[in-house]
Amino acid sequence: MSRKTMLALVAAVGLAGTPVVPALAAPGDVHAVVGEKVNLRAGPSDDAAVRSTIARGDEVVELRRDGSWMGVRVLRTGEEGWLFTDLVKRNSASTLGGGDAAPAQAGFGRLSPGFDGLVANISDKLGYRFADKVEQSGNGTLRVVPTQEWQYNTGRDGKMFAALALYQMWKNYNNGRPVTLTLGAQGPNAITIADAANGPELTGPMLNAAR
Repeated sequence: MSRKTMLALVAAVGLAGTPVVPALAAPGDVHAVVGEKVNLRAGPSDDAAVRSTIARGDEVVELRRDGSWMGVRVLRTGEEGWLFTDLVKRNSASTLGGGDAAPAQAGFGRLSPGFDGLVANISDKLGYRFADKVEQSGNGTLRVVPTQEWQYNTGRDGKMFAALALYQMWKNYNNGRPVTLTLGAQGPNAITIADAANGPELTGPMLNAAR
């Protein structure tokens, strides 16, 4: 993987947590806001910071759920955030997955459609897929198992850049909460970035733990 490609993957971090304009509708159901002014929050909680307000009639596309909260993208602005499910009604269901988000192109569509699209674009240019498996657990852990082609064609520095981009995307998805990201199958060759008391720590083959 060239340095230009590595930097493009790291740049996907911005798509994972930063609004983009204009926005393309992500796979999933489209809902209309029914409240007069609805707060778009940074996380699935009444205590989360308010990013903006959206007006009655604005359409949002559903990205994910957390209890009674819905992670959405505002179609008019491209901004992402969370709102209470009682404040929207479904306008149209996805035709790609029975109302759920469609299978991701690169395996990350349920976590960040922007990140997923960029990784899929890079994979097209390389001629092989990046991820073979994307495994999410309930304790803030994400394991990404790359394809054999990517493993073979990517050097140590490229794998480190990829782990960094994946960690930041996963951190954004969890709204800044502590996370653990592992790039690789179980074993000594996997690269792991895990949040600790003093900040994220990096472990992997031929690496010392670092913050």
